[in-house]
Amino acid sequence: MKESKKNLFFSRTLELAKLGWGTTHPNPMVGALIVEDGEIVAEGAHHFAGGPHAEIEALKNLGRNPAPGASMFVSLEPCSTSGRTPPCTRAISEAGISKVYVATLDPNPLHSGKGLYLLENANIKTELADERMQKAATRLNFIFNHNMKQSTPLVSLKFAESANGMVAEVAGKPSRVTENLARTNLMEWRRLFPAIGVGAGTVLSDDPSLTSRTARENFCPVRLVFDSTLSTFRDSVSDRKIYSDEFVKKTQVITTSRGVGNSELLNRANRMGVSIIETSSQKDGRICPRSIPGILGKLNLNALYCEGGPTFAKSLLDAGMVDYYFRYTSPKVFTENQALPAPILKKFALGDPITEKFGEDQLTHGFL
Repeated sequence: MKESKKNLFFSRTLELAKLGWGTTHPNPMVGALIVEDGEIVAEGAHHFAGGPHAEIEALKNLGRNPAPGASMFVSLEPCSTSGRTPPCTRAISEAGISKVYVATLDPNPLHSGKGLYLLENANIKTELADERMQKAATRLNFIFNHNMKQSTPLVSLKFAESANGMVAEVAGKPSRVTENLARTNLMEWRRLFPAIGVGAGTVLSDDPSLTSRTARENFCPVRLVFDSTLSTFRDSVSDRKIYSDEFVKKTQVITTSRGVGNSELLNRANRMGVSIIETSSQKDGRICPRSIPGILGKLNLNALYCEGGPTFAKSLLDAGMVDYYFRYTSPKVFTENQALPAPILKKFALGDPITEKFGEDQLTHGFL
């Protein structure tokens, strides 16, 4: 089979994998297809954790036994162990697939390469994609890969800034830095992550909903507010959207002993149905950023998308808690004396960043 045809099939598996965008956590997104005589005859995708894997879906959708010489393309090495579902290597072998093309290996050090080994032992030929396609398949599941290799949740940071490095035209007031195309892209990233985090300052100044609003749905991830003193529950501001909308039960406020010690604000939060989580503080009384992975672990969250303002962002960066970074830049220039500057990022270099354009706005993202 020509390389161009292989890459066409691999690209299709990545498109299929994206059908599980934001719905497969803590599992990876995976797509698979079956090819007979150079043509796709069945496709499958993994849609949710605990559900059928992509390979099983493709075999099921075929509706018959594969023809002699049939091959399978899959975006991630087939699983080789039993969990909530049986191993895909066994199903592939029993179905009579002759060859399996794999876009990238399982990132789990305990499993990497084992799936291919078991397939080859069953007299099924295997082939790994070229370097470019391996890279694309790996990038798609950057959250899962981080979880497997680092054994910790992934913490990401996003913010948007003007051409002259400002995140708001006037400090303390909401500003529209980017335009609609970039905003639409932002909603897709919100949909990918199981949780979104902001500081108290953002809740007070912007009153955000922190939902993913797309043409498909209005989705609400778990919303974490980092508020060391429960200041967002003061009388004048306690009607914030995240404390009063239909998704209020998905809002959790992270605070310190100072917040928990204020019985008036704590009782108000409890009456509103907002969950309060106490964590450790720094010497200055602020929430300790290094407590975030532990909090995420207790909540069974494998990743967090932070959208805080400069103060929150700087605290995360200074503590070395940011694994992945999203930076939107706009050609706008904010020249008001009260404009709010973005955190200085010169000392933080992105590893192999991706750059995308959305009209006149630009997104750069990658691992720190």
